[in-house]
Amino acid sequence: MHRSALLLLLCLLTDIAWASQLASGTFVARQSCEAYQSFRKKTNPGTVKTEPGREYQIREIDERNYQWLRIEMPGNAEPLRWVPADCGDVGALEPARSTRRERPQQSAGVCQTPGLQDSYVLAITWQPGFCEHKLAKSKSKQKPECRAMESGELNIANFTLHGLWPNKKECGKNYGNCSRTDIQLSEETLSYIKPWMPNFYFENDFGNYEWKKHGTCQTDMDDDAYFRKAVTAVRTVNDSELGQYIRANIGKSVERRTLQEILRRTHPDAPNSFAFLCTDNRLHEIQVHLPVDFREGPTLAGLIGPRPSKTHSPIPGECSQERILIEQSGR
Repeated sequence: MHRSALLLLLCLLTDIAWASQLASGTFVARQSCEAYQSFRKKTNPGTVKTEPGREYQIREIDERNYQWLRIEMPGNAEPLRWVPADCGDVGALEPARSTRRERPQQSAGVCQTPGLQDSYVLAITWQPGFCEHKLAKSKSKQKPECRAMESGELNIANFTLHGLWPNKKECGKNYGNCSRTDIQLSEETLSYIKPWMPNFYFENDFGNYEWKKHGTCQTDMDDDAYFRKAVTAVRTVNDSELGQYIRANIGKSVERRTLQEILRRTHPDAPNSFAFLCTDNRLHEIQVHLPVDFREGPTLAGLIGPRPSKTHSPIPGECSQERILIEQSGR
């Protein structure tokens, strides 16, 4: 029996909490990521990694939270490997029919239909940590804002916008790419968002990518309103007690439990809505789970709502050590 089919059969027979689902589609890697034989055990025989820009065939998806894809990597002794879905871009994904239970809403059509979101994720970048440690060190692969920071041309000491992502629980990370429409931002909007999404100082490639992949999956706002709302939400976090504490400790290490305590003062359940992401214990991103009717500004309590998410699914790269370094801009 094919190994992937055997895995699925075992999951069906034992009814364990984790299960995979056979699927077909394409995956284009945006960066070099570990390709695991088992993503739970983090085993990677041969230290196999994805190649940025290369297309792979999808064979399975993680059925529990859809954050992992099993792709075929020809040329390896064990070619079927698990990679995080946010390592690249997923094409037309078609889950196979499962004998365990029917999940019609997981079809690629629904997962690429705008206006079906049931929540949002606000992805906030700590730009110095992202540029210095998350991106490849090769200057040819760095973003222009990162090169400007390294040269001292640009100094960033505030949180910046990665993206505002409409989320549909049944689709997980695959809710996106609802339209190919390019952004056409007004000069007023650009002036407002540039300090908070500094790639716009140099180009609009990243903003255009975020709009087409995520922004087009909501129907309440045009591109101007979407980026303004997203930036105002980032400013809400940046100016909150949490944001002020992190910015007051630039160049230093902070305790993760202190960050959690600050959030609890906002709301007892607030820590469950926040995920802190690190590279080598250096903060590079915060992801905030928001209700579908979130209100940006003026307070963090208003942003996360009166009933914050009770928990979020584990995210690859979450800070695991007790102390987290807040990297400083430049050299």
